Amino acid sequence: MMILTTLVKVITMILSFVIVAFSTRLWGAEGKGYIALFTTDLGLIAIFCNVFSSSSVSYYISRVCVSKLATQAYLWVSGVSGVLAVILSLLGDFTLTLPLFMASVLLGFITFQSSLFVGGQKIKYYNLIALLQPLLLLMFMLGIYYVNKDFGYYSYFYGQIISLTIVFFIARRLSIKVYGKAKFDLDKTAVKQSFMFGWQTELSNLLQFLNYRLSYYFLKLFVDINSVGVFSIGVAISEAIWVFSKSISLVQYSNVLKQGNTKAAKKDTVTASIYSLFASVLCIVFVFLLPESVYVFIFGSEEFASVKYILLLLSPGILAIAVTNVYGNYFSAIGKLKILIIKSAVGVVFTVILSVILIPRLQITGACIVNAVSYIVSSTILVIAFCRHKAIS
Repeated sequence: MMILTTLVKVITMILSFVIVAFSTRLWGAEGKGYIALFTTDLGLIAIFCNVFSSSSVSYYISRVCVSKLATQAYLWVSGVSGVLAVILSLLGDFTLTLPLFMASVLLGFITFQSSLFVGGQKIKYYNLIALLQPLLLLMFMLGIYYVNKDFGYYSYFYGQIISLTIVFFIARRLSIKVYGKAKFDLDKTAVKQSFMFGWQTELSNLLQFLNYRLSYYFLKLFVDINSVGVFSIGVAISEAIWVFSKSISLVQYSNVLKQGNTKAAKKDTVTASIYSLFASVLCIVFVFLLPESVYVFIFGSEEFASVKYILLLLSPGILAIAVTNVYGNYFSAIGKLKILIIKSAVGVVFTVILSVILIPRLQITGACIVNAVSYIVSSTILVIAFCRHKAIS
């Protein structure tokens, strides 16, 4: 299953890269900048939605009936998406309020279905949903644009909504096949349990998300939207390199949920982290071997020649995260969430302080240094915590 999951992740990575390449060639650094900020806002909303739709679902699926999990998840996702979509749109582009709301609701519902599959070890269904999302987005984004080019980069937003709608209905049919049709069942005890588990996990994810994305907002504030577009390409490629780490972590997370905090689970986690490191090193070497002209050709403009330089600066942090993704999922699976919050909080502190100091002076180079340092610091804390936990156990 790990090999199949990795293969799906690789295909998904390729599709995501093709989406990035097309969107950049069609709408340039400015259009890519606006898309990057939209997806960042969407990711931020998703973290708050995930309190009831992500890891808490996988964790409690064997303890709480699906109807109770589904009821609280759908109500929470709908409410949170509405409030945050309005707030973020007021701070950015108010015309995107409705697209942002619709996309965040659909994404939250899909996340819930996917979490059911992970918790129930139906990884093949999880893989199918993960594969369909970028494939359909690519198809509809290009289709809408070439039907009416006046839509410009809004074609991406409309394509996102249509593709997520289709994926949600497919995911729902699959979950009904496995768990039956969910009914309205709001249970106070289930809500309390899910919230207590979910908020800790998602607080860690929120802090880690800020480590990854705060640089976008600082670049827009101190430089311009074009710099966000160029920098986001380097970040997108670096996150694509994590495809092996994420696929290995996903399968290991599912296994640890089943095995529990055992000696075998710890040993498998260490092995998985080593595999993740080797795979990521190979990817980075490949990226470095490509000449700058390749990046210019792919993304369609000379302003993207600096992508290779961006990846060079980010590479130490990329490798650090590749290794510690596995450890983070291990702690999540055994319910040790405090360490995840601590390591991410420390990373955010470094991100904010260094961003204010470096980005106004060094611009994109400063943003690269900020992200790399934040990745390394938070990863170091996680490795130390895992080694101490393993020794104590």
